[in-house]
Amino acid sequence: MLSYEGGTKAGVLEVTITGIEKGSKADVASLGLSGDAKKMTPYYVRGTIKNAGEKDLSHAPVDPPGGLLDDGTAARQLLVIGTFATCDSYPKTKSFPPGASYETCAPVLADPGTEVTGAVWTGQGYPDLPASSGVIWMP
Repeated sequence: MLSYEGGTKAGVLEVTITGIEKGSKADVASLGLSGDAKKMTPYYVRGTIKNAGEKDLSHAPVDPPGGLLDDGTAARQLLVIGTFATCDSYPKTKSFPPGASYETCAPVLADPGTEVTGAVWTGQGYPDLPASSGVIWMP
């Protein structure tokens, strides 16, 4: 169980990592990545987020988990404006009463020669927070 605070909402979440999948550069070709990002490999951190507390968290801005590289540092988040059917990270909290849950996916990027081997959830939408400030999952 993890404490959650976001906007004007606070409660308890259960965050479960269900898989980490390596994607292909073809998956993200339509996103128009440039520079270093174009050379990176996408990974998809999949999970389930459940409202495990007693408070209604409808419309809460719940962030998905992020990825961890094989050296323990955070993978670069891939923020997509609009839809990305391969890996939808938009919070499905329009109606999020106690006991409700939804599937989420966070697209992240790894530099050539590195892999995403773990996940982290900080509860905050700030990619500059160190991975050590969150809950970490490693295989």
